[in-house]
Amino acid sequence: MSFDINFMMVALRAALQYTPTTLMLAFVSFTIGIFLGTLIAVVRVFKIKWIGRIAQIFVVIVKGIPVVLILLIVYFLMNDGINAFAKFFHLAIRSKDISLNLIALVALSIFATANISESIRGALVSVDKGQYEAAYSVGLTRPQALRRIIIQQALPVAVPMLCSSLIGLIKGSSLAFMISVTDLLNGALITATANYRFLEAYIAAAIVYWTLNFSIERISTLFEKRLRVYSRGGVL
Repeated sequence: MSFDINFMMVALRAALQYTPTTLMLAFVSFTIGIFLGTLIAVVRVFKIKWIGRIAQIFVVIVKGIPVVLILLIVYFLMNDGINAFAKFFHLAIRSKDISLNLIALVALSIFATANISESIRGALVSVDKGQYEAAYSVGLTRPQALRRIIIQQALPVAVPMLCSSLIGLIKGSSLAFMISVTDLLNGALITATANYRFLEAYIAAAIVYWTLNFSIERISTLFEKRLRVYSRGGVL
């Protein structure tokens, strides 16, 4: 069977139609991951009693499980958990009433939180300990030292790793088709079900993924350069 470039364009348009779903899954989970991951990183860096130990166990467990398994585990846990909860409290809601996008978002957020926390922890650790001591010596509290001094120096180190995490989430969101979420990849494949031209559909999806990830990488590189100029006392 010869390659049909016209059909590839059809699949490309279908992939673009569902690109907002992929971007939503990636960027929302990335935002949640930055917020929760930063909290976990700070807790671990400063070794805050038993909370730091729990955070470490969470990161170790999640990082050791493929994202596809996290997705499926969350899918079945939420289905069974919601049904059991509704039955116990005699509620009308059932798991079928929950958006599959929401389930995928929860799974990707768990994955993002663990990975982003490691990136931020590495960036915080890269800051010389003398910076912490200097901040404390002038009377800054720990939160003030983090906000005014440490994070500003750690951010340029964290940006490349955060960029990799975001790209990983965009690619990882393609696994959401396993729970019937129609995303970029699934949108392209739907067009191939009638004539079995899956190669064209896969290539169309690959083009869109590459374009998205290349754009994010370029923006990240420019942002990192600006941050490094600022950290050396330059002007943004």
